[in-house]
Amino acid sequence: MHSLSEFVFVRVLNQDPVLKTLTLLGTLPTDATAEATGSTQQAILLIEKTHFAAQSAESDITHRISELFSTGSNDIYHWWNAVLTSGQTNDPDLKMSVIFPATETHILKYSRQDRKMITETAQIYRNAVLPWIESQPKSRIQWVYNILDGLKETENILFRHSDPETGFIVLPDSKWDKRTLSSLYLLVISQRADIRSLRDLRTEHLPLLKTIRDKILALVPEKFPGVAEDEVRMFVHYHPSYYHFHVHITHVSAMVPGSTVGQSHLLDTIIDNIENIDPEYYAKASIRYALGVNHPVYGLVTGKKV
Repeated sequence: MHSLSEFVFVRVLNQDPVLKTLTLLGTLPTDATAEATGSTQQAILLIEKTHFAAQSAESDITHRISELFSTGSNDIYHWWNAVLTSGQTNDPDLKMSVIFPATETHILKYSRQDRKMITETAQIYRNAVLPWIESQPKSRIQWVYNILDGLKETENILFRHSDPETGFIVLPDSKWDKRTLSSLYLLVISQRADIRSLRDLRTEHLPLLKTIRDKILALVPEKFPGVAEDEVRMFVHYHPSYYHFHVHITHVSAMVPGSTVGQSHLLDTIIDNIENIDPEYYAKASIRYALGVNHPVYGLVTGKKV
């Protein structure tokens, strides 16, 4: 991976003052010889302000304040902006991810866009959305198979259940800082390649869903003392960001993107709908969700050109 010193800014794609994130579009040299040829490709840089490290007398963040700027006061209340000195490796100020080379699809995905509530009927799914999902090249999720096959991120695997029908792996989500338990965020990826999304789930998949639920509820308190079983939230996105079945695991207090109504479906509710209401519940249901207007599915569902 190239040094970020070679990153050339093009424009801001998105920023979120609540989540404290910034997404930039730029370019990076294509390879080590690019300096001579001038060859570059597009890159997306995702930047997030990290959570404060656990505080102690030795790591008190007030020791890092180099400048204070008063913004006002009223009685006993005083407000300031502050500039900090450089942090330590165990207390970084920023977490960054790079997508390189970035395609136009990536740029659309990470660009600021309006979100709308839309309803996808079972018929629209079968006739328009499913053919689009099936047309997506497997190469788009090669990174998933790299993890499942033990080719990448082996050091991040927290747990592997190897049963061919109910197997899955657990690893930290890239959005978690791997230290703050109140923002715990893990990812479960199924070994099965035949489940693309919520829409594919049937009675035959209940053993997988229940195995994920039961093993995660036992695993998290064991791996992360301080997080109790009743503080674990498990949910599935629809539409997901990639079409290989996976489950999001977070601390119940964590404010993470996609955990709200309109995108997330609790794992326990999914199990109950299939087991007690209709084995083909998700094949038959009309599903209402929030979706960005740049997403190809938005146009398929609404008939509006993206």
